[in-house]
Amino acid sequence: MATTDQNYTSFPAVTTDELLSVLHELNLSVTAEDVAKPQGGMVQKVYLAFLDTLAGTMPDMLEKQRDALCEGMEHKEIYEDGVAWLLFFREVRAMMEAATVHDFHLQDLTRPTPKRFKRHMSALVNFFRFRSDRLAEFDELVLETEDLETRRLEWEESMDRTRQAIAEIVARRKHDEPRVKQLQEENLSHSDKLLEMKKEQGRLLAEVDALKSDKAEAIQKQTDIQYQLQIVATELHKLQTRIVTRPEEIKQQVQDMQVQVHGERAALGESERKVREWRAKMDVLVRLDDEIATSIRAMEQVAADMERTAQEARVLQDMKATMASRTQEQSTQMHRMEQLDRQVKSATERLERARHDLEAARAHRQAKLQALGARLSDVSRLRKERHAMAEIKHHEAVDMERQLATVMQEHEEHYGQMQLEKDALSRTATAYMDAIARALSLG
Repeated sequence: MATTDQNYTSFPAVTTDELLSVLHELNLSVTAEDVAKPQGGMVQKVYLAFLDTLAGTMPDMLEKQRDALCEGMEHKEIYEDGVAWLLFFREVRAMMEAATVHDFHLQDLTRPTPKRFKRHMSALVNFFRFRSDRLAEFDELVLETEDLETRRLEWEESMDRTRQAIAEIVARRKHDEPRVKQLQEENLSHSDKLLEMKKEQGRLLAEVDALKSDKAEAIQKQTDIQYQLQIVATELHKLQTRIVTRPEEIKQQVQDMQVQVHGERAALGESERKVREWRAKMDVLVRLDDEIATSIRAMEQVAADMERTAQEARVLQDMKATMASRTQEQSTQMHRMEQLDRQVKSATERLERARHDLEAARAHRQAKLQALGARLSDVSRLRKERHAMAEIKHHEAVDMERQLATVMQEHEEHYGQMQLEKDALSRTATAYMDAIARALSLG
């Protein structure tokens, strides 16, 4: 049952020609005979090329990890080869796990078999094709990311302009606030003054109506008196020409008429005085009408200022509502932009890493592979020598452990002997102290 699970694959098998085509794309000179009879050196080059292409793991990265792990070790040259092999195997196994191969072993690198090698290559080739198919989607995501970045910059510029406009409106409002308060106070003062003037206007209009009525009556009386004077003068002239009486009577009549004329003249003078007073009052009323008209125009100007102020207040309220809406929309857009920033940053980082890895891989892949082949031969030779040296060190360590065990045994025996002597001395000292105590008690 376990064998069936290990042999199960979730990918189609590839032919040798397809495999060779992909390997040639990776700049590997592999033949069909190499695939049919895989050797350790060739297999390691193939897996290293797939690591470089699919995972972006290059040999110098493995060397840096090896140096970091062996830095604090004594005689690190003994462990460097083994650590390098373990790191290489770990990276290859992780890559094979990603390619849905879960039974990859170290012997697949050192002693590969044709069947398993072909199966593993099928997994990597399918994974490589899947990656190539998704590159177009990745490029589309990169373009969308750039578009989103452009839109984010436009939104930031728009928000900056909106903030600047809001700041200008707030500053203009603060600058106009003292003037608005002053106009409101002046408006209240003008309203009170206008109310008082309206009351005074009503009272004066009532007096004007009364004076106009008196003026009409006085003018009518003056007209009647003048008409009567003319009639009297005419009658007097007629009488003077027609009637001849005694001088005393005429004089008396003349005196009576003169008295009457003087009385009528006095009444006429009184009427004229009243007319002059009425004309003076009319002039006052005319000036008052002019002042009232001026006040009304001032009140109309104040009302226009108040209307303009109210309109500006409504505009300001609308701007506040717009600002609140813009602020809420801005917070929403900022949240979206933060998410987009994170996505853009992540995609950009992945893209930069991929570009950097691909450029570095294209520049150094062939040279590294050739150098690695030569180095692997040297490493194998050095590994054999160091294994022999490690065996010698192991024998020396066994001898040292044997000698240490002998010394520890001698130490334990010496410690036991000293413990026995200590117990004997303790008993002797106790007996001696008891004897001294008894001697002192007897004495």
